[in-house]
This record gives sequence, C-alpha cells and structure tokens, in this order.
Amino acid sequence: MKQGRYEHVKEILRDYPEIDRYIYERRQELMYPHNEAPDENIGGGKSNVPGNPVEDLVVTLTADRRLIELEKNRDVVRDCYASADKDTRTIIDELYFKKHPTLTLEGVARMLNISAATAKRWRTEFFEEIAEKRW
Repeated sequence: MKQGRYEHVKEILRDYPEIDRYIYERRQELMYPHNEAPDENIGGGKSNVPGNPVEDLVVTLTADRRLIELEKNRDVVRDCYASADKDTRTIIDELYFKKHPTLTLEGVARMLNISAATAKRWRTEFFEEIAEKRW
C-alpha cells in the first residue's frame, strides 16, 4: 500500500469515533446555511416559477461531496471493524479509536501476547481491507 493511502486510512480511523457528529454537523450546515449578508431586496418582485425547497434540500444533501465521503468512511470502517477478529479490533481500538492512545504497536502486541510483527501484519491487513473497500 502506498504511504499516502496508508496515512489517509490512519486519519479515517482516528476520525471514526467522532464521525457521527461530523455527519450531523454537515447535515445541519446544509439544511440551515449561515447567511451573514442582510437581505437588501426590499420590496422586490415575485418569481413566476414555483419553488421546491424540500426537493432542493434533498438534492443538496444527496449531492454534497463532503457528506458523501463522511458517510462512506463511516460505513467502510464499520463493516471492516465488524468483520475483524477480536485481536485486530483491540489493536485498532488501542492505536486509533482512543482519544489519547497510551500504547504503541509493540505495547499492544505485548498486551495481546503476540509478536510485534504479527500485530503489524494484522493492522496492515485491516488497512488494506479498508483501502480496498474505500477506493
């Protein structure tokens, strides 16, 4: 796996514990956009074309690239994590899902009574599975 893709998967995993909040905030941004500019159209005319605000909102929510990417990341990590074995989950939990990780890969390997090379291999396999489903 290329180093750039490896780092990207690492960032996806670090963001995963907060991803539902990111998705919620992005939806809120799209549904209720912040508009600092005051409305200067005082007494303006009325359009002859009826508007469809609900339809426009649905199109906005389904077409927003950032929201699509966040949801895709959430789904891929959730699926890969669910299919991983218990030890691989422990490695991912300790290294990426904790807010302030205290263990290194070697520390997690010692905790699981496996070699550091085995822990690294399992982590790499997990990363490759995410990369395969993600791209």
